[in-house]
This record gives sequence, C-alpha cells and structure tokens, in this order.
Amino acid sequence: MKCAVCGKEFEPQRVNQKYCSYTCRRYANHHGGKDHIGIECVLPAQPVIRKFHCLKCGKFVYVTDREDCRTKFCSQQCEKRYWKHSKRVRPRTVYREFRCRTCGTLVVVEKPLDRRTIFCSSACCIRWFSRNQKKSNIKLREKRKLIT
Repeated sequence: MKCAVCGKEFEPQRVNQKYCSYTCRRYANHHGGKDHIGIECVLPAQPVIRKFHCLKCGKFVYVTDREDCRTKFCSQQCEKRYWKHSKRVRPRTVYREFRCRTCGTLVVVEKPLDRRTIFCSSACCIRWFSRNQKKSNIKLREKRKLIT
C-alpha cells in the first residue's frame, strides 16, 4: 500500500491504516488530510461529496469521504487560527456545493447560516429516512425470527 502523504510503499498493520508512520499521520492530520496533495487524490471511484473554500486560508477543499464532516475549514489548524483571530478577520461569503443524497440535485450553499450538508430540503431528508428505516426494520424482524 502507498502512504497518502509521502507515497512510500508500506505493509499496513491494520485494515484502515493510510499512513506509513506516525510522522506522516501527524502531518496529514495537521495539514487537512489528503488536501495537501491536491485534486489528483480524488479518484473517479470516489465521487466528491462536498467542495468549499476554507474560511481561513481560502484553499479549495474536496471532501470524498462520507465520514468527513468538514464544511468550513480545511484542517483543525485553520479552524483554531480562525477562531483565535476571528475579530480581525473580515467575514467572507461561504460557498459550498454538494449533491443531495436522495435526489442527486446539485445544491449550492452561499449563506453562512445554512447548515445543509447532505439533503437539499427537509422533504428529501424525510423521504430518505423513511426508505432506509423500513429496510432496517425488515432486517431486524428477520433477525428476531431467526433467533426465536
């Protein structure tokens, strides 16, 4: 496997290991994960879920992992610097894009108080949860039948 930071080949000791060493892992966490590599790390197999400009440094960030919750800052370091010196920073317009998980519509968010990150509307949110909740309830019923 290749290290996501330095590109060196290594043998992973865990299933989810991405970095060859402690130093590479710390570098990636400190500098915003895979964002220091650039857009080359975004593969066609991994669609871009969200993209936005970091409020502190202005870098364009591409989020490809569903577990990644970043919406305003590229790294923890930028977020800390922003809040530490927020009085001196003039407000910048927020610009984010993402695809709705239910209907696939491209949503552009420009207002800073708009917290949408997954669904385009509350109707899509309700529709998605009603579909997925039914599937999980059916699976639970099947498991209960097998146990009894």
